[in-house]
Amino acid sequence: MESTWSQVQSICDPAIDNATPVTALCWDPYFELLWVGNDNGRVTSYYGKGLQRYTSFKAHKNEQIRQIRLTDRGIISISPKSIQMRDRRGLVRFNISNEQTTDLHCMTTKTLTNNSELLVAGQQEEMLVINMARGSITSTVPDTSNIVVMRNMARSICCGSLSGEVTMRDTRTMRVEQRIQAHTATLSDLDVSGNILVTCGFSQRQNSLVIDPLVKVYDVRMAARSLAPIPFPSGPMFLRMHPTLSTTCLVASQSGQFQMCDVSSLAMGSYAPPAQFFQIQSSSYITAMDMSSSAQTLAFGDGASFVYQFADTDNFDINPYSMPLTTPDAVPQPNVAMADDSPLSSVGMPYYTEPLLSTWTTHSVFEAGCPPPQIDDEMIRSMKKIDFVGYAPNPGNMRRNQAPKKKRTTKEKRDVPKFRSEQERELLSSSNVILDEQGEPHHTGRRSSSVGDLHINDPLALTMPKHYQRVEIQYSKFGVEDFDFGYYNRTRYGGLETHIRNSYCNSLLQMLFFVKPLRNVAISHIKTSCPREHCLLCELGFLFRMLEDSKGQNCQATNFLRVFSTFPQAEVLGLLEPETPDHKTSYSMMIQTFMRFLLEQLHQEIDQMRDNPLISSALCLDNTSNDPASSSLPPPSVIQQIFGLQTLNHSKCSGCNHELSRITYPFVIDMLYPKKDQKMRKRSFTSILKGSMYRENQTKAWCINCRQYQPMAIKKVIQALPPSLLINSGAFKAEDTAMWRQNGPNMPKKQPSSDAGSQESDSGTDTNAYQSSWVPERFGVYINGTEIILKALPRGKEIPPEFNQSPKMCAIYELSSTILQVNADEDESHLVAQVKVPDVEQEVDDKSPWYLFNDFLVRRIRKEEVLSFKGTWKTPCVLQYRRVDSDEILDFSSLPSEVDYSLLFEDRSIAKNPPENPLHRVLSPTEMPRKGTLVAIDAEFVALNQEETEIRSDGTKSLIRPSTLMLARVSVIRGEGPDEGVPFIDDYISSTEKVVDYLTEFSGIHAEDLDPNTTRHTLVPLKIAYKKLRMLLDLGCIFIGHGLSKDFRTINILVPPEQIIDTVDIYHIRNRHR
Repeated sequence: MESTWSQVQSICDPAIDNATPVTALCWDPYFELLWVGNDNGRVTSYYGKGLQRYTSFKAHKNEQIRQIRLTDRGIISISPKSIQMRDRRGLVRFNISNEQTTDLHCMTTKTLTNNSELLVAGQQEEMLVINMARGSITSTVPDTSNIVVMRNMARSICCGSLSGEVTMRDTRTMRVEQRIQAHTATLSDLDVSGNILVTCGFSQRQNSLVIDPLVKVYDVRMAARSLAPIPFPSGPMFLRMHPTLSTTCLVASQSGQFQMCDVSSLAMGSYAPPAQFFQIQSSSYITAMDMSSSAQTLAFGDGASFVYQFADTDNFDINPYSMPLTTPDAVPQPNVAMADDSPLSSVGMPYYTEPLLSTWTTHSVFEAGCPPPQIDDEMIRSMKKIDFVGYAPNPGNMRRNQAPKKKRTTKEKRDVPKFRSEQERELLSSSNVILDEQGEPHHTGRRSSSVGDLHINDPLALTMPKHYQRVEIQYSKFGVEDFDFGYYNRTRYGGLETHIRNSYCNSLLQMLFFVKPLRNVAISHIKTSCPREHCLLCELGFLFRMLEDSKGQNCQATNFLRVFSTFPQAEVLGLLEPETPDHKTSYSMMIQTFMRFLLEQLHQEIDQMRDNPLISSALCLDNTSNDPASSSLPPPSVIQQIFGLQTLNHSKCSGCNHELSRITYPFVIDMLYPKKDQKMRKRSFTSILKGSMYRENQTKAWCINCRQYQPMAIKKVIQALPPSLLINSGAFKAEDTAMWRQNGPNMPKKQPSSDAGSQESDSGTDTNAYQSSWVPERFGVYINGTEIILKALPRGKEIPPEFNQSPKMCAIYELSSTILQVNADEDESHLVAQVKVPDVEQEVDDKSPWYLFNDFLVRRIRKEEVLSFKGTWKTPCVLQYRRVDSDEILDFSSLPSEVDYSLLFEDRSIAKNPPENPLHRVLSPTEMPRKGTLVAIDAEFVALNQEETEIRSDGTKSLIRPSTLMLARVSVIRGEGPDEGVPFIDDYISSTEKVVDYLTEFSGIHAEDLDPNTTRHTLVPLKIAYKKLRMLLDLGCIFIGHGLSKDFRTINILVPPEQIIDTVDIYHIRNRHR
């Protein structure tokens, strides 16, 4: 052939980050379309000479498209385990996937003219016969295994096998009529035209496969007769016969070289025209090829997801006669009138799923200086110079008191939701209300793009994503109830609010909530009658109960943080947050110290009750029986059993050789890093952790035998491993944090593609194998006598036998949560928690179990974000590892399970002069509330500080922060029964905090009412009143009152809507909207 082929254009899959090899190509003989199938199961069609994308759909789930065939009714595609037919718009006609489709490779119709029956074969025992009208398998052909290529002729079917044999089968009986051993090894492709059969394949040479450099040609009219082969030095891999010239063949290799040759001219020998080769400029290898029905254009696909189009003329046609194609309906453009004073926001923004080109980061914008002021011409004329300095008399025409112009610094605008009142007004004023799937009005409620809406193309989070920024509560004139917290949380897990002093503890509280052993202990503790007024374990239990019932609603840790701030040790340790934090505030150090203080305080509170049931079977309680001092120790507390690392501290005096041993339970492991002169990069996480757990050092201490300070040799030996292992990073220095970042994972490494193709997922599951992180996702600890062995255990690898022994000797830990300090450029640093939700509490099983808790912002994140610390914007603070066998070694049956309701039947008071004839009468045991019991409630509050407001330039007042209220009185009245209307709770609440406003005008509360020395009412601590309400809530009582949502919010208790009857909603005037 003397045609000159030239490349017209090349196209690529738009999802270049997920590009997969092209595995099938087919020109549509009916329409101006090119169909492309890839290794990931996606089929895409391109229209016209410009190859604009027409349709695209996922035909087969994560399976390779092995062949595409077109009929007048639709497109048929096969994958290893399924056959599917769709129309050209992507609608499914039929799909076959059962036990008969095990490994399919090829398909063809029975005859050239009849397209009603489809033959499908592959590396399986039987060939399938499919009725395309019904979309079902009608029959099978036995003894047809290992067929990889099929073509139909007028009266026979040509089948090429893996053994290099070509069999000719009768179209009526499907019996073998002829056998041709074309190649000694496997067959790569074959094609037929009239009576001409061409094949290409591999030969077996010295136990290896070699591409046969010849295209075999056969005449199959009677008995198969071999003709002169076609030489192709680069190795033929793909063959296509010319649709109109029966003796012309297109040959191509994997390297991108192709040739159009005439089979009949090969018999001419030296008189034949010279071969003309063409080269495809591809950076990968060729994987598919096809020729259009007009033979004027070719298409080639490669392993880099590129499709190349070639033509032999400028004005080419795809088909001689093409049918008109259905085009999408034209969307009318909105008529937007634009004038000089029209706002650009009236044009609107299109729907987008990736960052816009106009979205510039802060480091891409540079401040341009102002031009220098113009110097008066008179000054220049009168100027005199000495050396290089010029001076001139002041002309007196310049203004006085001039200051240089400075650009006002502005912070990056945050993504904040519109107030709920604004959203309601928009819905009421909009004539086109969009409904969601539940039929409710749907609106975005955004001021700008949503938090985390855009796809993050940074799997290791080298730059800080938006959802890690500090979130702030905005207040309207309606208060905090008007703020849309749901904008930041679409999950079922509750977040914790800010604008509360010491709210930096939110991250640790969220982490501890998902430590199920501690949650069980705290919730069981509030069922007992704890006598302590300020008990952090009680407050933790109340908070955990709220988070359990939240179902995605925002919660507050107000009561917990208020009790925490009353401890004098907290102020001494520097745990109280300053009123105005700045950039120097180290929240990383504060949260690590707070965690140690909190666990120690919880241990003391539960240990003082002398109720320490043994819940862990992994403790070693009998290995110190030789030491009388240690054998007489009381059993460890429940907190020690959950978090305590049972350690034998052995000290020996160098003066008198006196030895002393004692058992301790440190709750936290502080990471100890090597010194600067040591090679830090070669140290693994487990080696540093081992050095932090197992230590031998010399120190000067008091010897009780020598009665003086002596050098002591101290050795710490680990004896038992806790269910939960807490690690303080201690990364306060630059060289310490550099170790976390320098040893982090690099760019992702993809796994080798399997037969089914690469995985495609957008749900956060791990589709690629990432290089090992410096922080192991899982590691094992083995106690070998007085030493310990730590080893990282990557997933997918076999666990060494030493870590499969008794739970008292070894344990396998997996990363469960982390706390990070986020260092923003302009804002103060803040803390976030990354938590792996337990399997039983996950929303969706096939998605990532990791969640980010940034105060009241909660969202799902990828595991790579957790394991990577390469981003300089985050600093590790706390790591929490959980034993994988913690459910087996822990037994909570000995914890209190029955609630002590005696508090409801007693009238306790701390007043020195309690009322002799109170207006309320407490419940009797016969009046025990049950589910559905009606009670009326009313609460009064006092202000602990005034609200913060600012006056704007237009004279309007803006609320910066509302006043902090505290419960001062709560009254609960019987709503049914013979004593209906009689109160059974009427408690005044004592306060240790300073009250700035008793709100007497509204509440009727005076200062003497809350003083134990002067009050004439029932006065109780806040914990007592709160616990009564908690009991009524858990019993299922229904509360009746006015404005209860605001009251319960201030009380800091979460009541489900089905247990509230609010007169605000009953007597609501719908015409009076906000």
